[in-house]
Amino acid sequence: MSARRRRPRRKRWPVIATAALGAVLVLAAVFLLFVTVPGKRTDARAFATAAACLPDEVPRECRKPVEVVVGKKATETEGRTTHHWLTLAEPGGPSRRVDMNGPSGVFGAVSPGDRVTATYWRQEVRAVDFRGRQQFTADEPKEAYRLPFATGLGLLALGGTLLWTSVRAGFRTGRGRALRSWQIALPALAGAWLSAVGFGAPLLTDAVSTALVFAAAGAVPVVLGAVWRFRVLRRRHRAPGGPAAAV
Repeated sequence: MSARRRRPRRKRWPVIATAALGAVLVLAAVFLLFVTVPGKRTDARAFATAAACLPDEVPRECRKPVEVVVGKKATETEGRTTHHWLTLAEPGGPSRRVDMNGPSGVFGAVSPGDRVTATYWRQEVRAVDFRGRQQFTADEPKEAYRLPFATGLGLLALGGTLLWTSVRAGFRTGRGRALRSWQIALPALAGAWLSAVGFGAPLLTDAVSTALVFAAAGAVPVVLGAVWRFRVLRRRHRAPGGPAAAV
Protein backbone atom coordinates (compact mmCIF):
# COMPACT_ATOMS: atom_id res chain seq x y z
CA MET A 1 0.00 0.00 0.00
CA SER A 2 1.61 3.20 -1.15
CA ALA A 3 1.92 6.10 1.21
CA ARG A 4 -0.24 9.12 0.47
CA ARG A 5 1.75 11.97 -1.01
CA ARG A 6 1.97 14.90 1.33
CA ARG A 7 1.47 18.41 -0.03
CA PRO A 8 4.53 20.61 0.23
CA ARG A 9 4.25 22.97 3.15
CA ARG A 10 3.94 26.55 2.06
CA LYS A 11 6.06 29.27 3.55
CA ARG A 12 4.30 31.36 6.17
CA TRP A 13 6.83 34.18 6.57
CA PRO A 14 5.32 36.35 3.77
CA VAL A 15 1.93 36.16 5.51
CA ILE A 16 3.46 36.93 8.90
CA ALA A 17 5.46 39.87 7.48
CA THR A 18 2.34 41.29 5.78
CA ALA A 19 0.33 40.95 8.98
CA ALA A 20 3.08 42.61 11.02
CA LEU A 21 3.31 45.52 8.59
CA GLY A 22 -0.46 45.93 8.59
CA ALA A 23 -0.55 45.91 12.39
CA VAL A 24 2.20 48.55 12.59
CA LEU A 25 0.35 50.79 10.13
CA VAL A 26 -2.93 50.41 12.00
CA LEU A 27 -1.26 51.20 15.35
CA ALA A 28 0.40 54.27 13.84
CA ALA A 29 -2.97 55.37 12.44
CA VAL A 30 -4.64 54.91 15.82
CA PHE A 31 -1.95 57.02 17.51
CA LEU A 32 -2.32 59.80 14.95
CA LEU A 33 -6.12 59.79 14.96
CA PHE A 34 -6.68 59.48 18.71
CA VAL A 35 -3.62 61.20 20.20
CA THR A 36 -2.00 63.59 17.72
CA VAL A 37 -5.13 64.99 16.06
CA PRO A 38 -7.02 65.71 19.31
CA GLY A 39 -3.90 67.41 20.68
CA LYS A 40 -3.61 69.62 17.59
CA ARG A 41 -7.28 70.54 17.77
CA THR A 42 -6.94 71.41 21.46
CA ASP A 43 -4.07 73.74 20.58
CA ALA A 44 -6.21 75.36 17.87
CA ARG A 45 -9.04 76.03 20.32
CA ALA A 46 -6.57 77.42 22.88
CA PHE A 47 -5.11 79.80 20.29
CA ALA A 48 -8.54 80.92 19.07
CA THR A 49 -9.72 81.75 22.61
CA ALA A 50 -6.43 83.18 23.95
CA ALA A 51 -6.71 86.61 25.57
CA ALA A 52 -4.36 89.53 25.00
CA CYS A 53 -1.22 89.56 27.12
CA LEU A 54 -0.56 92.13 29.80
CA PRO A 55 2.22 94.62 28.92
CA ASP A 56 5.04 92.69 30.61
CA GLU A 57 3.54 89.20 30.31
CA VAL A 58 5.43 86.45 28.48
CA PRO A 59 3.29 85.18 25.53
CA ARG A 60 2.77 81.62 26.66
CA GLU A 61 -1.01 81.16 26.79
CA CYS A 62 -1.88 84.72 25.74
CA ARG A 63 -1.51 86.65 22.48
CA LYS A 64 1.05 89.42 22.35
CA PRO A 65 1.31 91.83 19.37
CA VAL A 66 4.81 93.22 18.86
CA GLU A 67 5.92 95.82 16.30
CA VAL A 68 8.81 94.48 14.25
CA VAL A 69 10.71 95.43 11.10
CA VAL A 70 10.96 93.26 7.99
CA GLY A 71 14.61 92.51 7.36
CA LYS A 72 14.57 90.08 4.43
CA LYS A 73 12.16 88.19 2.19
CA ALA A 74 13.09 84.83 0.69
CA THR A 75 11.36 82.02 -1.17
CA GLU A 76 13.02 78.63 -0.91
CA THR A 77 12.01 75.25 -2.30
CA GLU A 78 12.76 71.95 -0.57
CA GLY A 79 11.54 69.05 -2.67
CA ARG A 80 7.85 69.71 -3.30
CA THR A 81 7.54 72.19 -0.44
CA THR A 82 7.96 75.93 -0.95
CA HIS A 83 8.77 78.15 2.05
CA HIS A 84 8.06 81.87 2.15
CA TRP A 85 10.40 83.35 4.75
CA LEU A 86 10.21 86.74 6.42
CA THR A 87 13.04 87.84 8.68
CA LEU A 88 11.50 89.96 11.46
CA ALA A 89 13.59 92.09 13.82
CA GLU A 90 12.35 93.62 17.05
CA PRO A 91 13.62 97.16 17.77
CA GLY A 92 16.74 96.73 19.85
CA GLY A 93 16.09 93.00 20.05
CA PRO A 94 16.79 89.74 18.23
CA SER A 95 15.55 88.82 14.77
CA ARG A 96 13.84 85.62 13.77
CA ARG A 97 12.94 83.90 10.52
CA VAL A 98 9.24 83.18 10.07
CA ASP A 99 7.73 80.82 7.49
CA MET A 100 4.51 82.37 6.13
CA ASN A 101 1.65 80.17 4.92
CA GLY A 102 1.71 81.35 1.32
CA PRO A 103 3.08 83.86 -1.20
CA SER A 104 0.09 86.24 -1.13
CA GLY A 105 -1.27 88.49 1.61
CA VAL A 106 1.28 90.11 3.86
CA PHE A 107 4.23 88.27 2.32
CA GLY A 108 3.45 89.65 -1.12
CA ALA A 109 2.78 93.17 0.13
CA VAL A 110 5.74 93.91 2.42
CA SER A 111 9.25 94.98 1.51
CA PRO A 112 12.45 95.03 3.58
CA GLY A 113 12.29 97.95 5.99
CA ASP A 114 8.49 97.90 6.45
CA ARG A 115 7.07 97.87 9.95
CA VAL A 116 4.61 95.08 10.69
CA THR A 117 2.91 93.64 13.76
CA ALA A 118 3.83 90.08 14.76
CA THR A 119 1.42 88.21 17.04
CA TYR A 120 3.19 85.86 19.47
CA TRP A 121 1.58 82.87 21.20
CA ARG A 122 3.52 80.28 23.16
CA GLN A 123 6.59 82.31 22.25
CA GLU A 124 6.21 81.69 18.50
CA VAL A 125 4.99 84.08 15.80
CA ARG A 126 1.56 82.89 14.67
CA ALA A 127 0.37 85.83 12.51
CA VAL A 128 1.71 88.99 10.88
CA ASP A 129 -0.37 92.17 10.27
CA PHE A 130 0.44 94.90 7.74
CA ARG A 131 -1.80 97.83 6.79
CA GLY A 132 -5.05 96.06 7.63
CA ARG A 133 -3.99 92.71 6.23
CA GLN A 134 -3.33 89.63 8.34
CA GLN A 135 -1.54 86.48 7.29
CA PHE A 136 -0.91 83.44 9.42
CA THR A 137 2.41 81.68 9.61
CA ALA A 138 3.10 78.00 9.05
CA ASP A 139 3.01 77.61 12.87
CA GLU A 140 -0.64 78.74 13.08
CA PRO A 141 -2.44 75.98 15.05
CA LYS A 142 -5.81 76.04 13.26
CA GLU A 143 -4.71 73.90 10.31
CA ALA A 144 -2.10 71.82 12.12
CA TYR A 145 -4.43 68.83 12.51
CA ARG A 146 -4.87 68.30 8.76
CA LEU A 147 -1.65 66.45 7.88
CA PRO A 148 -1.71 63.96 10.81
CA PHE A 149 -5.44 63.42 10.22
CA ALA A 150 -4.85 62.73 6.52
CA THR A 151 -1.91 60.45 7.28
CA GLY A 152 -3.90 58.57 9.92
CA LEU A 153 -6.85 57.88 7.62
CA GLY A 154 -4.54 56.80 4.81
CA LEU A 155 -2.55 54.44 7.03
CA LEU A 156 -5.72 53.00 8.57
CA ALA A 157 -7.10 52.03 5.17
CA LEU A 158 -3.81 50.58 3.95
CA GLY A 159 -3.01 48.76 7.19
CA GLY A 160 -6.52 47.32 7.44
CA THR A 161 -6.28 45.99 3.90
CA LEU A 162 -2.93 44.34 4.63
CA LEU A 163 -4.31 42.72 7.78
CA TRP A 164 -7.39 41.41 5.97
CA THR A 165 -5.28 40.01 3.12
CA SER A 166 -2.81 38.35 5.49
CA VAL A 167 -5.58 36.70 7.54
CA ARG A 168 -7.18 35.35 4.39
CA ALA A 169 -3.85 34.18 2.99
CA GLY A 170 -2.94 32.55 6.32
CA PHE A 171 -6.23 30.64 6.41
CA ARG A 172 -5.72 29.29 2.90
CA THR A 173 -2.05 28.50 3.52
CA GLY A 174 -3.06 26.46 6.54
CA ARG A 175 -5.31 24.41 4.26
CA GLY A 176 -2.52 23.93 1.74
CA ARG A 177 -3.90 26.35 -0.83
CA ALA A 178 -2.42 29.61 -2.01
CA LEU A 179 -4.25 32.73 -3.09
CA ARG A 180 -4.36 33.38 -6.79
CA SER A 181 -2.73 36.53 -8.14
CA TRP A 182 -6.05 38.35 -8.62
CA GLN A 183 -7.07 37.51 -5.05
CA ILE A 184 -4.02 39.47 -3.89
CA ALA A 185 -3.95 42.23 -6.52
CA LEU A 186 -7.62 43.19 -6.16
CA PRO A 187 -7.54 43.89 -2.38
CA ALA A 188 -4.18 45.65 -2.80
CA LEU A 189 -5.60 47.95 -5.47
CA ALA A 190 -8.71 48.63 -3.42
CA GLY A 191 -6.59 49.34 -0.35
CA ALA A 192 -4.44 51.79 -2.31
CA TRP A 193 -7.54 53.63 -3.52
CA LEU A 194 -9.03 53.70 -0.01
CA SER A 195 -5.75 55.03 1.34
CA ALA A 196 -5.68 57.79 -1.28
CA VAL A 197 -9.29 58.75 -0.52
CA GLY A 198 -8.61 58.79 3.22
CA PHE A 199 -5.47 60.87 2.82
CA GLY A 200 -7.09 63.39 0.53
CA ALA A 201 -10.29 63.93 2.52
CA PRO A 202 -8.85 66.16 5.30
CA LEU A 203 -6.81 68.16 2.80
CA LEU A 204 -9.86 68.95 0.65
CA THR A 205 -12.28 69.82 3.45
CA ASP A 206 -12.31 72.28 6.34
CA ALA A 207 -13.70 70.24 9.24
CA VAL A 208 -13.18 66.80 10.79
CA SER A 209 -16.81 65.76 10.34
CA THR A 210 -16.83 66.86 6.70
CA ALA A 211 -13.59 64.97 6.06
CA LEU A 212 -15.06 61.77 7.53
CA VAL A 213 -18.20 62.09 5.40
CA PHE A 214 -16.06 62.76 2.32
CA ALA A 215 -13.86 59.74 3.06
CA ALA A 216 -16.87 57.47 3.64
CA ALA A 217 -18.55 58.65 0.44
CA GLY A 218 -15.36 58.01 -1.51
CA ALA A 219 -14.85 54.58 0.05
CA VAL A 220 -18.30 53.21 -0.82
CA PRO A 221 -17.81 52.98 -4.60
CA VAL A 222 -14.32 51.54 -4.12
CA VAL A 223 -15.58 48.77 -1.83
CA LEU A 224 -18.63 48.02 -4.00
CA GLY A 225 -16.49 47.92 -7.12
CA ALA A 226 -13.97 45.58 -5.50
CA VAL A 227 -16.74 43.23 -4.27
CA TRP A 228 -18.37 43.18 -7.71
CA ARG A 229 -15.06 42.46 -9.45
CA PHE A 230 -14.22 39.76 -6.91
CA ARG A 231 -17.49 37.95 -7.60
CA VAL A 232 -17.02 38.21 -11.36
CA LEU A 233 -13.54 36.69 -11.18
CA ARG A 234 -14.68 33.98 -8.78
CA ARG A 235 -17.52 32.90 -11.11
CA ARG A 236 -15.12 32.93 -14.05
CA HIS A 237 -12.69 30.59 -12.28
CA ARG A 238 -15.49 28.30 -11.10
CA ALA A 239 -17.16 28.12 -14.51
CA PRO A 240 -16.91 24.85 -16.51
CA GLY A 241 -13.71 24.87 -18.47
CA GLY A 242 -12.20 27.53 -16.27
CA PRO A 243 -9.61 27.04 -13.55
CA ALA A 244 -11.23 25.81 -10.36
CA ALA A 245 -10.66 28.26 -7.53
CA ALA A 246 -11.71 27.30 -4.08
CA VAL A 247 -12.79 30.48 -2.29
